[in-house]
Amino acid sequence: MSGFDPVKFLRGGGVRIMGIVNATGDSFSEGAASAPANAGERAAALIGAGADIIDIGGESTRPGADEIAPAEELERVLPVLRRIRAQYPTLPISVDTRHGVTAAAVLAAGADIINDVGMLRDAEMAAAVARSNAVLVLCHSRGTPLTMNAPEWLDYGPDPVATVAGELRNRAAAALEAGVRPERIWYDPGCGFAKTAEQNWELIRRVAELTGLGPVLVGVSRKSFIGRLTGEPDPLRRLGGTLATELCLARSGVRIIRTHAVRELRDALKVLEEIFGKKPS
Repeated sequence: MSGFDPVKFLRGGGVRIMGIVNATGDSFSEGAASAPANAGERAAALIGAGADIIDIGGESTRPGADEIAPAEELERVLPVLRRIRAQYPTLPISVDTRHGVTAAAVLAAGADIINDVGMLRDAEMAAAVARSNAVLVLCHSRGTPLTMNAPEWLDYGPDPVATVAGELRNRAAAALEAGVRPERIWYDPGCGFAKTAEQNWELIRRVAELTGLGPVLVGVSRKSFIGRLTGEPDPLRRLGGTLATELCLARSGVRIIRTHAVRELRDALKVLEEIFGKKPS
């Protein structure tokens, strides 16, 4: 059972940085560089750069990606998880998964957080998290990675922020009914998942409206809507747009930012703190 205390972790304000460790082999932003074989080294580098949390993903969730079996996902994730846990026994570790069976296995192996990009569409997910006393990240999404950009998933009515908030609230109710404690639910508006570029920017502009749900986590790092705005097709060259967006999120009440650029974001937050005289919260 996880001993991670999310209330203590977030106490004192400021932003916590979640470093992204893809172990998929076909990450949208890293391609073959996301091979599972060297994911442990990449995790250690992010921790050394100042990551407060490491988020490991074994299944690509980029638009258009095919689903893989949980067994294959676990083959990719478990060795990385076990290595990080052995080297960093108190570091919070998150696993990005849509599968309840994967969640149960990684929680038994020492994960503290399940980052559910399926928003509890797997009926086993909430129960697995509740049994382990882990933190559940509800990441807003619709459909699957293969279908998320289909037109039927992109209709959010006249107010996409209100629609996303309502759907997150609905899934949180399901998590609570399954036994997940309210202080162990974090909320992610799911930028890049089943949303147009305009809907993503509207969510970012108005992200403060979601903070009433609970702690908000956002991941925008290197995503295509930033590249579309800046005219940069190469995800690895979207650092400027990524950092600008992340700093705006930090000033809007977001508590956890999920990023590839841990060191750069850490430095930028220090500058922001110096300018404004306090940690952004």
